[in-house]
Amino acid sequence: MAVTYDPRNLTWDYYCRLMEEQFAPNQLGNVPEEKWRDWVDGMNGIGYFVQSAIPDHRGFTTWQEWAAQLVGIMSLDPQ
Repeated sequence: MAVTYDPRNLTWDYYCRLMEEQFAPNQLGNVPEEKWRDWVDGMNGIGYFVQSAIPDHRGFTTWQEWAAQLVGIMSLDPQ
């Protein structure tokens, strides 16, 4: 089971680096906070994340809202 980081009390830079490290084989990369939507949508094109049905940025005002939902989705993923 893949687990992602709870975004509460994390800065974007720290969260992005943690995710980049945890999922290094997927080459997520690291981007500035103002490009979080592009980064999130880029994740949707990577096989592992496509299979996990993670949401794109639409419907989320902040990256923290998106990341909080990702925690729930990834904790249910049997991989």
